[in-house]
Amino acid sequence: MHPTATRHVFAMAIAAATFLFLLAPRGRAEGACVDEVEYDVTSNLQITDTPLGEGNGTFAVGPGRVILRFDGAGVKMAKYAMREHVTVTAKNIGFRTTVVSDTSTTATPNACGSVAEGTLEGSTIRWQTPVRGMRTDGTITCSGSFCGKFGAPPRGQSSFHDGPLDIRFSSFSLSPDRKTFTMPMTQVWVREQRAWRCLAGHAGPRASGRIEA
Repeated sequence: MHPTATRHVFAMAIAAATFLFLLAPRGRAEGACVDEVEYDVTSNLQITDTPLGEGNGTFAVGPGRVILRFDGAGVKMAKYAMREHVTVTAKNIGFRTTVVSDTSTTATPNACGSVAEGTLEGSTIRWQTPVRGMRTDGTITCSGSFCGKFGAPPRGQSSFHDGPLDIRFSSFSLSPDRKTFTMPMTQVWVREQRAWRCLAGHAGPRASGRIEA
């Protein structure tokens, strides 16, 4: 992995949300045909392709919030917010490095108060637009032998800011009562110097809404 990409992986570019599990919705009717439902969310972040695989793993992040507005067959995401506190420890030939990410990711609504639009097809929400203006802000703290090397952040605490990026989410699968939903793996790729760079995620086929270069 390119050092810059590794740095972003260590820094938990959480816009690469994976396997969202949504719990405890809080809903209210806005009108005869529009329902707004707020979900408490948690997520898993999968990191791969770190040097020698020492930083690879799946890490739980959250809590967060997603607000969906259902209007017939149309769906708008009115809010996306996720807190990420993740500790990654890499060990190699007796050396140990720990990176702690304490960040928050939010999406930016448009003038109509929507961060993404999609369609409801049965129990599946298919997003027609990416989630707009995803920003990740917070701090990264590195301790150990390889801080500042091999793409790891510098020793000590440093601020981290990533984005805004437009991220296309995979489809949401709703439970029959719409009280929960899941989202399969989503990748994040960024165009940089005429090449595509994967910040985080898990490789998959060019299908099912997964982002591939």
